[in-house]
Amino acid sequence: MNKLLLSGLILLFLSCNKNKGVEKSIETGDFSVVMQKKIALGGKTNYTFRTLDSIPKELKAVPELDTVKLQYLIFRSSLEPDSIVPNKIYAYSGYDQGKFVISYDLNFNKDLTDDKKYYFDRPYGKWTRKDNYRKNIPYDTIQYLEYKEGNVIKDSLIYRVVPNDSTAVNPNDASYVEQVLKMDTYNHWWYGEFILNNEKYKTSIQPSSFLKTSITYSKLNEDFPQREDYDFVDTELKDTIEIENSYYRIDSISNDFSELFLKDLKIKERSHGVSSGEKIKDFKFNDIRFRSLSFSQLLVDKDYLLIDFWGTWCAPCLKLNPSVLKINNEHASQLSILSFAYDDKRNKVFEHVKEYQMDWNHVFLQRDLKDGTKTYPKILKELKIEAFPTFILLDKNRNILVRGTGEVSLNKIKEILLEKDKT
Repeated sequence: MNKLLLSGLILLFLSCNKNKGVEKSIETGDFSVVMQKKIALGGKTNYTFRTLDSIPKELKAVPELDTVKLQYLIFRSSLEPDSIVPNKIYAYSGYDQGKFVISYDLNFNKDLTDDKKYYFDRPYGKWTRKDNYRKNIPYDTIQYLEYKEGNVIKDSLIYRVVPNDSTAVNPNDASYVEQVLKMDTYNHWWYGEFILNNEKYKTSIQPSSFLKTSITYSKLNEDFPQREDYDFVDTELKDTIEIENSYYRIDSISNDFSELFLKDLKIKERSHGVSSGEKIKDFKFNDIRFRSLSFSQLLVDKDYLLIDFWGTWCAPCLKLNPSVLKINNEHASQLSILSFAYDDKRNKVFEHVKEYQMDWNHVFLQRDLKDGTKTYPKILKELKIEAFPTFILLDKNRNILVRGTGEVSLNKIKEILLEKDKT
């Protein structure tokens, strides 16, 4: 069931360099892109095992050591959502003749006595974070079945089980830091290339652990957009994207992620969008005082509308609030500001707005319900707001001049307003 990492990487490298489907340039119409799994695009994710105080009935055998701590990690909830086979991996840590030892059920037979053991010269309570316990543990590949996009597909996961590097802690259990194990995994993406109107492009599909598939694209000689970019906007299935002055819908993905299908919408301009350079939909809403408003209403006698998505729980938002206040004071004659507070309690937002004299329009968006579940309001979904604070600057025609997160986007907004002052 398991393969050596080296073999897996060689196979993946060879398959990813076939570059299928890029020989012929597409001029117009619907088209598809052949995708290949590529580990190099993905990052790494780290998971923490759950410790056990008793031996589960399904375990056939457990080693006899000086001390031993049984642990497990559920694939279904922790690694890949709705993973089917296998659903968990058992492991243990402990001390054997003065040495720290770990092992895990590499063959998934529920027997912890027939697996390879890894020993470390790590006296109890006398190890430090700088010690690299990962370097001597190889990666393994597990093949499994999972449920994605409505279908059961075969997939693989490259992983290794390693000692805790002190990042996992439990204030109520001092021994937890010593005993708990972690799992390093590679997040593989799917990669493809295509030529449109003689311009070469690349695209990637990133299956997410949140039951959402993210898709990115760029010209072949450019970097993919990154979530760390201030102006990053997530792209998903059924979204509309612009390539070579034409609009395409990301229509579907094959069950095994080997092919991405795009549909030519045969339009040169769409009615509204969410990225810089596009026109935003004229949303209607009730403000914090229950008054009915819309984007267009706030632009009637102004040149610009600054939209701010924030929350009292968001430290970066609170840090930039004085800058937003300064923009309001210096550019009130040409600018309206509208702040959407994604927060737990309306009164908390109202008091914060009052205390800091945030004298502009505010909308409250409920974050947590009484039963503890979280909500994600419609406007956040439609505008793809995933980071806070997010700032959007509109001109009088609701065209998006700037969209981004944090101080970088706010500085770009200031530049536009200052340039306007000169005219």
